[in-house]
Amino acid sequence: MLCMIRFLATLLIFISTSPSSQQLDDRWYWNINAGAIVPDDSLQLNDAHIYDLRVGKSINHKWSYEIQAFTDEYDFDIDYGLKHHGMAVNFLNINHDPLWKPYFLMGVGLINHETPDESGTNLFFNVGIGASWYFYGDNIRLRAEAVSRLDLNNTDLPGQDGFGDGIFSVGLTIPIGN
Repeated sequence: MLCMIRFLATLLIFISTSPSSQQLDDRWYWNINAGAIVPDDSLQLNDAHIYDLRVGKSINHKWSYEIQAFTDEYDFDIDYGLKHHGMAVNFLNINHDPLWKPYFLMGVGLINHETPDESGTNLFFNVGIGASWYFYGDNIRLRAEAVSRLDLNNTDLPGQDGFGDGIFSVGLTIPIGN
């Protein structure tokens, strides 16, 4: 875990040194998303849903970080009741194109699973791509994202066969302040 944090910090320092002519928007922002999860090797979108809330800030012209809190529930068409709650730190490498802002996301966090039979907490990793578009004026942006979440849960719970979950979400990003 400590090696991963050191690696991410070093990567941020080396990549973030590129100059830019755009003015940095250093406001905090919040982001709310809703989406569907494709658990492990399943190809159905009706198995699970996710809701998350994020608060973030730009580090420089290329990088932002976010603190993410989420909850999701897996159904598997059997009313199984597998629920996850988690917290993560995500780093976004953003391309500030004038019309849209595509980004690459990587993150790490803790995920808690709860079932009628057991519960536990594990480390997880996020890797994904996404983009945001100005939705209302030059502040509110529409955001869409596809993320692969790999948790280190090695139990025999349904949806936990070790391939990771595909998460597809949409939401709004709203800056805080003027």
